[in-house]
Amino acid sequence: MIKMRLSRVRRVPMNEITERVAELEGKYGDRFQELHEEFVHGRMDRERFNDYVEWSGMIHALRAYSEGEDYDYYAEEVMPLGGEELRGLTSSRMELLDRLAVSRASSINELASILGRDVKNVYNDIKFLERIGFVSLSKEGRGMVPELLVQELTISLG
Repeated sequence: MIKMRLSRVRRVPMNEITERVAELEGKYGDRFQELHEEFVHGRMDRERFNDYVEWSGMIHALRAYSEGEDYDYYAEEVMPLGGEELRGLTSSRMELLDRLAVSRASSINELASILGRDVKNVYNDIKFLERIGFVSLSKEGRGMVPELLVQELTISLG
């Protein structure tokens, strides 16, 4: 039996960043500077190193966000591909992801128009991709705006 797994690099939404920072603060207290000193002097085990790198990146993203700038924080995640998810990565859905990577759509209607597809089918595809964490939907006015969360996808066999 072939085993598959998906590695994705995704943009982490601000609410997830603040939740994760709160978790790290719960774990280490307000001792980021101490972790930084350990890092500088090479006195970290792997877990503390991974936490430090993640926390540091999130601090920079939070700072940019608080200053009104665009923030970019990406996380690489490995997820097993179940049969439903694998079958669900159809060529239409991959084309939809590719389109969102090229340009932002202001609505599902606009995206359907660009792709030359039925709005209901595009909506169903977006909902599937949202469920597996590849896109998010946000309400703007009366419409729903799809946003690509995935920067990179890698499918590994074996």
